[in-house]
Amino acid sequence: MGRSLGINNIPPKICTYACVYCQLGRTIKMQTERQSFYEPEEILQDVQDKVEETNQVGEPIDYLTFVPDGEPTLDINLGREIELLKQLGIKIAVITNRSLMWHEEVREALVKADWVSLKVDAVREDIWRRIDRPHGTLRLSSIQDGTLDFAKAYTGHLATETMLVEGVNDGEEHLGEVADLLARLQPDVAYLAIPTRPPCGKVGAAPPRGSR
Repeated sequence: MGRSLGINNIPPKICTYACVYCQLGRTIKMQTERQSFYEPEEILQDVQDKVEETNQVGEPIDYLTFVPDGEPTLDINLGREIELLKQLGIKIAVITNRSLMWHEEVREALVKADWVSLKVDAVREDIWRRIDRPHGTLRLSSIQDGTLDFAKAYTGHLATETMLVEGVNDGEEHLGEVADLLARLQPDVAYLAIPTRPPCGKVGAAPPRGSR
């Protein structure tokens, strides 16, 4: 992605997941209801100021990336923010855990971005709950269906990210199932990673209160 300017459109640690490997600390508030956190015009102004600042010192930006300390699609204004930022003439990227892909409105917002990264850590419900520790109302089957619908409609650059945690989702049989899903999604690139920074929790530990 070259030089990317990160956009934090969610207050710290408000998320749909409490991933066992997250290096940002424990999720403060788990929720699945989308809401407005900041005014879209406010985000536009802040980003515009930063872009002008970087241009003045000869550091052009290749991507404006929604990568907050939480889940970006919880922002009900995400689609509007992408539309506003496009007037700056810089490509837009969104890095999401895909937990709200079953929302048609979320898919409609993401399709406006030039580059979208989807987290695909697991395809089995029990493994998914162990590693990503989702909000209790979420269902993996609905997320998978929404993800496939999005991939069929999306014409931008599609990426996937899979974090491998020893003894949880790195078994050969399960990895084969993840590969099968990726083959159906047909991403432009599929990233595999392992935790390299201290995580916030331990495998098997309960997610924060208020997650159900």
